[in-house]
Amino acid sequence: MTLRSLGRRLAIMLALALPGAGLLLWQSDRGAAQAPSDMFIITPAAKEPDAIVAAIKAYAQEKKWQYLGDSKIRQGQITLVKICIPEVGQALWPEGAHLSAMMPCGNIGIYKKDAATEISTLHPRYMQVLYPNPATERASAIAQPLLAAMLEAVAK
Repeated sequence: MTLRSLGRRLAIMLALALPGAGLLLWQSDRGAAQAPSDMFIITPAAKEPDAIVAAIKAYAQEKKWQYLGDSKIRQGQITLVKICIPEVGQALWPEGAHLSAMMPCGNIGIYKKDAATEISTLHPRYMQVLYPNPATERASAIAQPLLAAMLEAVAK
């Protein structure tokens, strides 16, 4: 394992526990001029951040997902939203309840970049990076299209 890959794994683990800290470590490792990693899904949005939050909440309720809440950080410049997709948990839990800690429960960041709104979330394949296993591969395959559909719907 290289020092760079170790730094990436650490950034992913921090992103799970403290999303802002993991992102800052990831950004400092990569340098400001590089594009975001493919471990992040960054979606431009036509709405204001508060409208995106409301759309995510409504979408989660419609799909019978759990809306765990939202919080403003960085003096209100970023809103973190947390949702939970039951189908992903059902794919992980047979392997062990300990995997609940890394479920892609939608650690979603919503913020303004210049004049545009962006939505950022971890790509579900981060689970496979942290814990290579058929259960995480299955969970990632379930989560990816569900998150993609949600992002497309709420960004309009």
